[in-house]
Amino acid sequence: MARLATGCLICLLLAPCGAGAQTLGVSPSSGDQLSGASELQLDSLYGPLLYLMRPDERGIYPELSLKGKRDFLRRFWAQRDPTPGTPKNEAEDTFDLRIAEVNRKFRVTGTDTIPGWRTDRGRVYLEYGPPDIVLTRRLPGPNPPYEVWKYMRGKLRKYCFVDVTRFGAYVLVYSSDPAEPTRSDWRELVGDNAYIEVMRF
Repeated sequence: MARLATGCLICLLLAPCGAGAQTLGVSPSSGDQLSGASELQLDSLYGPLLYLMRPDERGIYPELSLKGKRDFLRRFWAQRDPTPGTPKNEAEDTFDLRIAEVNRKFRVTGTDTIPGWRTDRGRVYLEYGPPDIVLTRRLPGPNPPYEVWKYMRGKLRKYCFVDVTRFGAYVLVYSSDPAEPTRSDWRELVGDNAYIEVMRF
């Protein structure tokens, strides 16, 4: 988990992001603007931070009072500010922009809306940034749609996401990254032809 947090933070600080994102009306580098945020807004800002947290930071926030939650978020970002003493916190701004991006790209709508940062594609995107190459297949027939992401920067990595429900809820079923889980039935799930295509991609 420390590798995930470190990799995510480095990726977020170095990778470019789109402009103009804000989270629930609380602007990037919010500072004192947290004092006007509701508990629901604070909780929404806290959720995605799980990707960046150190083990000693986990489990503290949910037990805090409203004031304690605000203080936790301020301290969390102050500790990660690459330019302390300046008005902007570039790490927080970059993270907020990246969260807005994955929420826009990977949000699952339906009976229950799942924000993009909580999906497998959103998580991988937050950790490694955009993939270098994407293979997308939506074929007619019994096999579900799937998407394969290939990263060629550094160590070669592949991630195969399958829309098991066929409603856009892609889940990670295979990865060449040993730190990620692979479903034992993923070959049966995508079918033999797709399996061969994914492995050759």
